[in-house]
Amino acid sequence: MGPLTESMTRLCGEIVALRGARLTFVRDLGQDVAAMKAGFRRERTEMARRTKAERQGFVKVLGHEVASLRAGFRRAHKDMAKKTKAERRAAVAHLKKTVGGMRREFALDLAGAHRAWFGPTPAERRAQAEAERRARAEAERRAQEEAERDRLAALAMAKEEALKHQAAQEAKGKEEAGRPPGKKKG
Repeated sequence: MGPLTESMTRLCGEIVALRGARLTFVRDLGQDVAAMKAGFRRERTEMARRTKAERQGFVKVLGHEVASLRAGFRRAHKDMAKKTKAERRAAVAHLKKTVGGMRREFALDLAGAHRAWFGPTPAERRAQAEAERRARAEAERRAQEEAERDRLAALAMAKEEALKHQAAQEAKGKEEAGRPPGKKKG
């Protein structure tokens, strides 16, 4: 065998060996990649399970916090609504009172101006005449009552005087009856 044959044989052996090595390398590389991918899948599955549990816990805690915040907001809103409602009612009542007073003042002022310009209304004139008539009737009634009281008092005094006079006459008659006839007091 010549150097060329030896070189070719060696080259052919090296090619076959390299091909086997390459096939082994590719097969090992495929197995390593498959093992690596399986590891990645396992780790990813484990990580997904763990992060899912963490996310669910986070969401649960966040839900509780949000619910408590909302409840606090509702309570605060309710309290604020009650307070502002009371304040609004007080303000409206104050406004009604103030405006009502202003309206009454203005109405009285307007009525006074009307009365000054046109004089009393017929109803006011009738009411004034009726009040005067009632006052006169009341004064007459009082005068009659007073006259009746005076008459009764005079009558009572007259009866009392009559009783005193009668008592005096009886006393005088008894005195004269106790003396002998013919003698007078003298």
